[in-house]
Amino acid sequence: MKILVGGMIFTGKEFIEGGAIYIENGKIIKVLKRKYLRKEAEIIDCSGKYILPGLIDAHTHIGLYEEGAGRDYTDGNEMTKPVTPHLYAIDAVSPHDVAIKKARENGVTSVFVTPGSANPIGGIGSVIKLKDGLPHKNVVKKEAGMKFAFGENPKFVYGPQKKMPMTRMAIAALIRESLYKAKYYDEKKKRKRDFETDVEMEALLKLLRREFPARAHAHRHDDIMTALRIKEEFGFDLVIEHCTSGAKVKDYLKGKVIGCVVGPAFGVSTKPESRDISFETPRILAKEGILVAITSDHPVTPLKYLNIYAAMAFKEGMEEIEA
Repeated sequence: MKILVGGMIFTGKEFIEGGAIYIENGKIIKVLKRKYLRKEAEIIDCSGKYILPGLIDAHTHIGLYEEGAGRDYTDGNEMTKPVTPHLYAIDAVSPHDVAIKKARENGVTSVFVTPGSANPIGGIGSVIKLKDGLPHKNVVKKEAGMKFAFGENPKFVYGPQKKMPMTRMAIAALIRESLYKAKYYDEKKKRKRDFETDVEMEALLKLLRREFPARAHAHRHDDIMTALRIKEEFGFDLVIEHCTSGAKVKDYLKGKVIGCVVGPAFGVSTKPESRDISFETPRILAKEGILVAITSDHPVTPLKYLNIYAAMAFKEGMEEIEA
């Protein structure tokens, strides 16, 4: 057994000074507000240090875009058709991505890894532990959300090809069309007439049955509102990803979404829809009672600096425990 003493302990809900953390077989078995030492235990003095739970990034593409590997090792977007709900990010996560080890060494222990935002419906993301070894052995939850994407990215992928979607109207229409097809497919399936399994429809049915939420890439406030309208029409659960202009529609978000994954804000705006990037947004949304997570959007910004992004949100007024 190992016992960590002397540090400032943060449990995720409160700070404990003068407490102790008990570790056995690599797992925390208890946290006490007063330290009771055991003779047989290895005592680790953490005086002057903070002891935090492992950090979690709720939106990454780690392993889909290998750090330093070049364009040949990019597996985040299937840019051959705009609707691909049946894809699984976990099938493309590379265990050789050096960013995994770097993130873990800087305190990030788990991530949501998701397909990119080229397609209006991009596929299913997974929650994984950042351990050594094959990704499928480190899966916490294989089906943790279906990627939707609104705004400029799908337009920029398919517009130059003169293919739908070239506009925001078409993005919303494709998503609605796919969800209506899934509902019709479900009716046929129940009747068991002229039925043939369709893996795309099966994936969408899981969303409609609320087995996991839609994870909607939306920067601009009007794109956020489009995602909310479609959510209300079909009744699935929704998380807004990036939510760059979310402060402008905070009153509409409250009570309508599971939460908002905000960021990345550590950088400059590279396109019109991200002009409102700010570390103030997490504070503004959290103050309204909206559940907020801060993201690196790795590799857009490095995952290993996730604690820095949280510190910047705290600097801009977010409550310390929330950050």
